[in-house]
Amino acid sequence: MTKVIKTQAELYQVRHDTCEGWGDIFLICGKESVRVAINSDYGTYSHNWTHCGGDPKEFLTEMDFDYCMKKLTDYKHYIADPEQYPVEVKQRIIESRQGERLTKADAREAWEDMLCTEHREGDLYYKELVDHPLFQPVFGDYEYLPSAKQIDPCCQDFWDKVWIPFVGQLKEELAQKSEVQHER
Repeated sequence: MTKVIKTQAELYQVRHDTCEGWGDIFLICGKESVRVAINSDYGTYSHNWTHCGGDPKEFLTEMDFDYCMKKLTDYKHYIADPEQYPVEVKQRIIESRQGERLTKADAREAWEDMLCTEHREGDLYYKELVDHPLFQPVFGDYEYLPSAKQIDPCCQDFWDKVWIPFVGQLKEELAQKSEVQHER
């Protein structure tokens, strides 16, 4: 037999004077657990913390960006940063030259060719690097190909424009709750 249980969720609606940056945050709080589901201008996010070690709302107010976004995005809060790939390629060439895996002439050739590729990112970019005759002495293996990452701008905007105001509201609620308990 299938059971259907109806429960209450709290909805926090974050709105700004401009129509940008909105978010709807649904909370289902247990004694020491919290389920969060979010629809926002910056995407959808969700996570279920089955044991947060105390008051769920207090737990939410204490999270830092990296931990929170890891959980809400299932570790997808970083994206490729192709603008940093040339920096990584330069570093690999310098290290290879210092490690004597490249001659001075080979290092110069790698510098000229690997930093002036036709493509700047994606599979075709990697193919150009892998197909280069100096791939092995410069990179040694595929795992050392450029892989710079940056925080996904949508995640950062979500954090700044939706999560931070939401946490502010939770802190106000917790302060009021504490005042009421203290008066008793």
